Amino acid sequence: MLTPQEHAAVAGAIRQAEAGTAGEIRVVVLTRPLVRHAFFGLMWAALLALVLPWPLALLTPLEMPALLSLQACSFILAGTLLIFTPLGSRLVPRLAREEAGRTAAIEHFLALGMHQTRGRTGVLILVAPQERLVEVVADEAIHAKVGHEAWRGVCAAVLAGARQGRLDQGLMEAVAEAGRILAHHAPRMPGDSNELPDRVIVM
Repeated sequence: MLTPQEHAAVAGAIRQAEAGTAGEIRVVVLTRPLVRHAFFGLMWAALLALVLPWPLALLTPLEMPALLSLQACSFILAGTLLIFTPLGSRLVPRLAREEAGRTAAIEHFLALGMHQTRGRTGVLILVAPQERLVEVVADEAIHAKVGHEAWRGVCAAVLAGARQGRLDQGLMEAVAEAGRILAHHAPRMPGDSNELPDRVIVM
């Protein structure tokens, strides 16, 4: 996903971004799928098995036992194809992906203790490359000032880099943009310290 050199470069970008702000930035990259698509694979297989017999019953002289056997076989074949091949992941609804991404981002935000920073200005950037999804979670002190819209540029930078095959560059630009937002709304004050590690977390 990221080479050691790219890890170091993104960590450096985080340090540089945090130099001008009291906020804390963390980056999490997920290597596993956000949504286990077995449920959706079975759902589409069941739908196919339910629909398939009707046109066959109207257009062919097949008897009911044959139609039921065909229905069962179509469910097994479609279910196997959608569960055990990458095709199934493409049939996961976008809404389900986005909901899973948001849930994962909040869970990691809390698990990493980002809600416990002194000024409550932590920002988490979570990237799920397989789903082409980026989520940003900002703690209450910064979210109250900027809202959701401020993070669109952060997400766009990651996705643009990923599309070009340069996830590291996308992450560095996203971190820089997050740093600019934080520096404007939560500037660095005397006595501020780096409360959280700068390294990228890959899971």
